Amino acid sequence: MAFTATVDKKTVFGDERVIHYTITADAATGVIDTGLGTVVAVQASPASMASAPFSIKKDELAAGTASAGNIAITGVASGDEIYVTVYGR
Repeated sequence: MAFTATVDKKTVFGDERVIHYTITADAATGVIDTGLGTVVAVQASPASMASAPFSIKKDELAAGTASAGNIAITGVASGDEIYVTVYGR
């Protein structure tokens, strides 16, 4: 597994499901399967970073292929930690 994703909280906000993760990178790129049918928005906040700016894409795999319900993270180093909030349906 390229990342360790810990679900901190799941809730509902209006008509969307909200999942908050703490993600620890074990590699430069990785994909998190959120279990949602589609990801509407993603918010990220670095917690502990040793690398340059990173990128998060919704409804994609790391290779840029469309994949509903997934988020792809690239540009991180092993040990980087990111807080991520995902909104979706």
